[in-house]
Amino acid sequence: MKTIEKIIACMLLLFSVGFNLWLYRAEPTTLIDPNDNAFQFALVARTNEIWEFANRTCPKTVLFPVCHISYLIDHWVPNWAQGYNLPYYYSHVPQIVLVGSYRLLSPFIGSTLSLFGYYHLNIYLLLSLFPLSVFLSFRILKFPWLTAGIAALFASQISTDGLYGIDQSSFLWRGWGLSSQLFALFWFPLAIASVIRWTKDGSKKSYILSVLFLTLTTMGHLGIGMMTFMAIPVICFTQSAILVFEKQKRRQIVESLVQGVRQTVFLAVPPLLLLSYWIVPAFLQNNFHNISVWDPVWKFNSFGAKESVTMFVNGTLFDFGRFPLLTVLICIGAFAALFSDFSHLTFLFLLYLVLFFGRTTWGGILNIIPGMSEFHQHRFIVGIHLAGLFLAPIGITWIIEKLSKFKFVRPVAYLCISVFVYLVLIQPIISYASYNTTLIGQANATYRQKKESFDQLLETLRELEQTRPGRVYALRGTEGKAFEIASTPYYMQLSTYGIPTVLWLPETWSMNSDTEQFFVEDNPRHYALFNIRYIVAPPSKKPQMFWKLLKETGDWNLYEAETDGYIGAGTAPAIIGGSKTTLVNLIHFWIQSDYPKQFIFPELSMNNRFTASSLPQFRMTDPVTYVTPDGLVHSLVGEPPRYENPSAIPKNAPLTILSQSNDTDMRFTTRVEVASPCPTCVVVLKQTFHPNWTVRVNGKPTKTSIVFPFYVGVRLDLPGTYDITFSYTPPVTKLLLLVAALVGSCIVFFRYVKKK
Repeated sequence: MKTIEKIIACMLLLFSVGFNLWLYRAEPTTLIDPNDNAFQFALVARTNEIWEFANRTCPKTVLFPVCHISYLIDHWVPNWAQGYNLPYYYSHVPQIVLVGSYRLLSPFIGSTLSLFGYYHLNIYLLLSLFPLSVFLSFRILKFPWLTAGIAALFASQISTDGLYGIDQSSFLWRGWGLSSQLFALFWFPLAIASVIRWTKDGSKKSYILSVLFLTLTTMGHLGIGMMTFMAIPVICFTQSAILVFEKQKRRQIVESLVQGVRQTVFLAVPPLLLLSYWIVPAFLQNNFHNISVWDPVWKFNSFGAKESVTMFVNGTLFDFGRFPLLTVLICIGAFAALFSDFSHLTFLFLLYLVLFFGRTTWGGILNIIPGMSEFHQHRFIVGIHLAGLFLAPIGITWIIEKLSKFKFVRPVAYLCISVFVYLVLIQPIISYASYNTTLIGQANATYRQKKESFDQLLETLRELEQTRPGRVYALRGTEGKAFEIASTPYYMQLSTYGIPTVLWLPETWSMNSDTEQFFVEDNPRHYALFNIRYIVAPPSKKPQMFWKLLKETGDWNLYEAETDGYIGAGTAPAIIGGSKTTLVNLIHFWIQSDYPKQFIFPELSMNNRFTASSLPQFRMTDPVTYVTPDGLVHSLVGEPPRYENPSAIPKNAPLTILSQSNDTDMRFTTRVEVASPCPTCVVVLKQTFHPNWTVRVNGKPTKTSIVFPFYVGVRLDLPGTYDITFSYTPPVTKLLLLVAALVGSCIVFFRYVKKK
């Protein structure tokens, strides 16, 4: 009987994976992305570019590996929002693994598979193989083979109205393209299962698997990693909760609570130490991680208790567009699990559902949890979906166990009921994926027709970048969306291949994300302010008077605008204190004023305190209010600040940029001449400020400052000629934490092997 059950379970698993491979077969054939995968592949391509940069610049000594790794885990991404060091805050291991494995396989695959194709092949395989992850998770928990087979069958059958969960709309070409989430998702169920298993058997093997899968999940996606870490105390304290409900002796409850604390610490600490090189610096430098006014409020606040429960009950969370059979099975499974050895899963489902209520219900109390103050609460849908995938097979198992009196009937009952449920669930999945295949075919056909023209544009911009580097404006808003190639706007497609673009926000973490949106197309000074040198527009668009035509085709026209490059000069005659949530209106007023025309770049102080300086200063207390050193409160709207008497500011500062160059947007060099003493003179690098930008003036390290709108500045006050180098450099603390984590892991591993 056991053999028959194993065979049926393996058949269900093979069918689930095989059907996914067939259903999603168009995914690896895509030639262009219309969704978040454009952003994700751009990070992969940038990692590949940095790999070459590190090969070229790292010293060929024993420190070469450390230097090389440091650049891969922390580098500058210039593609959007005046540049940002995304790997410093965002998941970067998937990109490194993809690029590293692609380079390793290149001698064998040659030119038959591009990096873009290899990236999409990996997405396709991860999506198709997800049932294997769920199947193995059930076997880790020692569920019956047939239950594991049913779990594999249901793993890809969630249907929602695009809620960013585990359903196919999150990952397919016509959906959201959340491939970063997918890299974590494969390990998520394995992490939950291993943690539950360890709390039951306490074995060394289960513990190692728990730490491994927790680490891999968090490496793939920090948000899903946080959800996994939140599951740890719930799992570890489940037994304590049961003892309380059963009104057991106080001594037993206390002992269970102590055990829960010990287990939580043992599970959480090792992954946190392994990833400390990433997590600790990200939290320490959170002040330079923007909270955008352009992000919809519902993402931060989610839907609230009433709406969330309604969405679950009516099937919107699991059964959109079909009878809510999966929802019913989840409810049955939650009841059955609650009175079994796997009550952890019921509590997990309730945890994620309660967190999914978001700030709409809980307000600021969620900020007690580290990292929750800026977390998109609606993303807890992923946790709800995963817990549901555990509960639904338990629900079917419970039904069959209750209905089947004879053991030999059960395999047949499992198979028949599973097939029936599958047929009920599968129709909207097939419909969505089938239309996805059609759309990919249409987009590919259109792209092939336009590819030669687009490649010509890309080659032209890259050639111009060598001599006159600058950002590209490919229109904005509805106008930009209408200017497209195969359903993908030009600004998206250009940025995907490393062209620095403006006015598209695939990420809003850069402190220039919001203020960049105040760019005005017919204002020549704004092109210089943001170093927008090139304009790509359809032939039908009427150009601005100051656009110089460089090249025209039937698909696009390329123009050039006057700008002083990535490095400019001006004065910083005042200091303004503020925080990342109080500056957007102030900078908006500054951009609209004449100050940028006068090359006035006030300095910003992010500690929100008055500094010891003789320069005029004030600090923002909220987005519309500022306070002067005399304690008087002023309204930004009623009393726009004056940084200095305009008549006292020289029309042109006695500072001249003689030359400038750029190496991979990681190193900018310039020669500057200061003609006369200038206490307020400042050289400005038009990249988003971050403390990791280091500056050397005539070879000596020099202090940097933040200047409007949020650029890197360095003050020069004495006459002379200066050679200045701006370099993006991973901080020493990050390298030390990384080396410590790697060395510590190796020591623990070898000690474990030696004991075995």
